[in-house]
Amino acid sequence: MENFMEYQKKKRTNIRMMSEITSYLKQHHLYFKTDQVEGAPRITMVFQNCDRCPDNITEGCIWFYEDSMEVRVYYSKSGAEICKKSSKIYELCRLLNFMNARIWIAVSDGMEGALYKSQCLILPRFYITEDEMQDITSTMLIPYTYFELDMLQIEDFITGALPSLLDCLSTPVFLLLEGKITVDEAIDMVKLEVVGKEVECGIY
Repeated sequence: MENFMEYQKKKRTNIRMMSEITSYLKQHHLYFKTDQVEGAPRITMVFQNCDRCPDNITEGCIWFYEDSMEVRVYYSKSGAEICKKSSKIYELCRLLNFMNARIWIAVSDGMEGALYKSQCLILPRFYITEDEMQDITSTMLIPYTYFELDMLQIEDFITGALPSLLDCLSTPVFLLLEGKITVDEAIDMVKLEVVGKEVECGIY
């Protein structure tokens, strides 16, 4: 009986967290849909105005587990197709390795700190998925206990800073995949455009 009650409590927690995020998405007029995957509730999102990305969008998913949520933000299907066809996967892995080592992401509230102070809360991992899609993805696992400490900043991070970062990284990533620049040139572009720079939706 005690185990059942604990299970019900955790189940209510992930539904409550999902409700919090869907309310945020509605409030900010962001496109999303909900479904379930293997029993886990999921939100799928589309982020527009990513002008340098394939199809001018990035996409995202959030899976809600018992104690934490898994968040992914990634390029569109067109971006995955470019990756599939490219002969520069080894070079891309070098670039992703550099990004994982050197990019520290913080989100800005856009109001000079009136809502919250900009800080590095979460560091996503950048990688290529091993499935047939070959998505270029940023992923993180966020415990609910951590999410509840600073909901607004983490929501802004997921829907603002990460899509903005992928948009900024799109030029070196896809020029590299298309063989138009070398991996060292791509790394130099990331150093110049991203590392240590402040942009509109986040601080990298």
